[in-house]
Amino acid sequence: MNLKIKEAQVLYDAKGNKTHVLLPYKRYEKLIELIEDLDDIQAIKEVEHEGDIPWEEVKKKLDKKKR
Repeated sequence: MNLKIKEAQVLYDAKGNKTHVLLPYKRYEKLIELIEDLDDIQAIKEVEHEGDIPWEEVKKKLDKKKR
């Protein structure tokens, strides 16, 4: 994964503090996609230890919620 962004421009305020980053839109979209993928991976890791639930048990719970 190459995250080097040569096209980015850093904007500064009057005191010389970094305030904003200007990116090409396609690069911005790619960064958002990567962040969403990382969120998905984290969510999976948080529940992967829980194990599987048999389909019949899930079906019963769904049927109870419908009532």
